[in-house]
Amino acid sequence: MIRIDSHHHFWNYSKAQYGWISDSMQVLQRSFAPIEQKPEIDAVHIDGVVSVQARQSLEETDFLIQHAKANPWIRGGVGWIPLADSNVGSF
Repeated sequence: MIRIDSHHHFWNYSKAQYGWISDSMQVLQRSFAPIEQKPEIDAVHIDGVVSVQARQSLEETDFLIQHAKANPWIRGGVGWIPLADSNVGSF
């Protein structure tokens, strides 16, 4: 059986970009990158992850796509796109 972590986040932490991470969440106030998370994933025998956006920006979605292209164990992603934008088809 394949084991997938269906909700996984990667980010380069910046207080300005990730304002939702409050001071009470100090454990999250750091970057989470594939290179440092892969050993943790392997240790619990997870075969792949679905990476989910942590902020609402096209840049973050592109960031996640680049990680997925470079790391085959990132099996999918949930990005963000401004669906209410009248130009949504151009993104």
